Amino acid sequence: MNDSDVRIRPAVPSDAERLLELKLVLDRETSFMMLEPGERTETAAEVAAHLAEVDGRGNSIVLVADDGTSLLGYVEADGGRFRRNRHSAQVVIGVRQASSGRGIGQALLRELSAWAERRGVHRLELTVMAHNARAVALYEAAGYELEGTRSHSLVVDGRYVDELALAKLHDAAVV
Repeated sequence: MNDSDVRIRPAVPSDAERLLELKLVLDRETSFMMLEPGERTETAAEVAAHLAEVDGRGNSIVLVADDGTSLLGYVEADGGRFRRNRHSAQVVIGVRQASSGRGIGQALLRELSAWAERRGVHRLELTVMAHNARAVALYEAAGYELEGTRSHSLVVDGRYVDELALAKLHDAAVV
């Protein structure tokens, strides 16, 4: 990442308003996120409560890219809640269009991977729309491997879209 003024750090409840605003911007800016504009119903108070809950779970985290003024991107790992899947976490990432190409996505994934190693999270998994070549390249460069295709799993702009399932495994003892 070229920007020395951008810091990757865990989100805290006081980030809730800015994180919600970032997610709303991403909903409008891109069709690659899950929610369409107007679908997000959570409030800043609910985001704050979620961040507090995530902080108490050892296998979940929300990281933000913060330039001191606004949040430029985020990555969230939502860890499994049962004995059989608590070693794994579902990953969601988003970066503002204006900050795209600056290495923020790479930095977020690098810090997420380091966190997973420290916390013993063995498996990070995500899905990406098959036609999002830029994101697929980012994930593969970060060590994620293709596991399969979910055919017609989404409807975007009135068309069926395939998703690719990718995962990254970390060395970790069975928990």
